[in-house]
Amino acid sequence: MNQPLFMRPHHGLCLQHFVGKGYNSKFVQRMTVVSAEMKVNPTREIVLFCKTDFLCEACPHNSDGICEDAQKVARYDEKCLALCGLHNGQTLPWQEFQRIMIQKILQPGRLQDVCTDCCWSGICQSKKIT
Repeated sequence: MNQPLFMRPHHGLCLQHFVGKGYNSKFVQRMTVVSAEMKVNPTREIVLFCKTDFLCEACPHNSDGICEDAQKVARYDEKCLALCGLHNGQTLPWQEFQRIMIQKILQPGRLQDVCTDCCWSGICQSKKIT
């Protein structure tokens, strides 16, 4: 049985919109692996974790486990949790988290409420999730 994957809440949105682009090749590779894992194993448990996670480890903005944009990404996580009615430390299957994000954020058009100043928002706005 797989161990739960610790995931920043807003990374659930990033994975929903991932199209093979990222900060650098290491980050893209990590996103590709996690995205594929979630597609193959949608019942994989995730732990919503408002700190540096597995994806952050490959990000060039991560300096010894601390994000250079910590306040900004914390705001993304907090907003994602609030809109979804979830909390930090909560464990749930990926498919359930995905369903909640779609129903509470994406379908009602609230993505910009979460990621107001994200440099990748153009990609997310152009990819329709239903």
